Amino acid sequence: MHNFSRRHFIRTTALGSGAIALSPASFAADKDDPNRFQIGIQEYTFHRWLNGKKLKHLDYPALAKEKLGITHIEYWNRPFRGRHTDKAYVGELVKRTTGEGMKNVLILVDAGNQLDSPDAKQRARAIDEHKGWVDCAAQLGCDAIRVNCRSGGDRDINLDNAAKGLIPLCEYAKGSKVKIVIEPHGGNSQDPDWLLAAMKKIKHPQAGILPDFNNYGRYDRYDAVTKSLPYAPAVCAKALKFDEKGNETRTDFFKMLKIVYQSEFSGVISIEFEGHGVDPVEGALKTKVLIEKALKAAAK
Repeated sequence: MHNFSRRHFIRTTALGSGAIALSPASFAADKDDPNRFQIGIQEYTFHRWLNGKKLKHLDYPALAKEKLGITHIEYWNRPFRGRHTDKAYVGELVKRTTGEGMKNVLILVDAGNQLDSPDAKQRARAIDEHKGWVDCAAQLGCDAIRVNCRSGGDRDINLDNAAKGLIPLCEYAKGSKVKIVIEPHGGNSQDPDWLLAAMKKIKHPQAGILPDFNNYGRYDRYDAVTKSLPYAPAVCAKALKFDEKGNETRTDFFKMLKIVYQSEFSGVISIEFEGHGVDPVEGALKTKVLIEKALKAAAK
């Protein structure tokens, strides 16, 4: 499944349910520091299990640790099923993660209302909707929420609308230290230069970009990730399919992770496996092995 498929999933489930960034998120003091990178996991990897009730949301962190050996946890908003404002429920997730030596990284928020909507009322609803996710992320100890700006349309008008949606949300998040990061996920947000222009227009230290290996559409993914890395609190290492040698068929992980290694980025590289016909644990483990091999090669 590529980025279109997640947009399709969001759309169909919604129908069923009614100067540039002031400080890059993190820098590497030493490119060869063995603790420079951590491998994380995005919950969307298990969306079919979650939707099919094979996996419970509260059990997801334990699965990541026990089956994948991963302790840096990213969430998806849908499995919360509206309980992200329930402090006792979120507190249970805190107990199951931070008390178990894990780190909560970010929440992927596929919201019903768009922060860059051309409709001012929808933008206002989107801001209010996302505030609850900022609060949830803060309680979990996450570094960011990952948001969509995919309304599209005229590039400059869309930039203005994105700024009108993002700036108030960044202001709200300022006290929590939770960053608001735009992911490339449809519309103008697939254009890395539009994303950079958005950072310049928003001009807020809480704003950022979430580089995704496979979400830039017709734009060169390697160039796009290079441009996005200075504004990234984390990186999404998306994988869809592997060849017989264990390489991802759409993205050259060795080339991509060399770009990441040679940059100033330091932090979490999260697996988001979206392949069909493969057990998500198996797919995530294959992605993990590939990340480790590619980082080792980049260090030589």
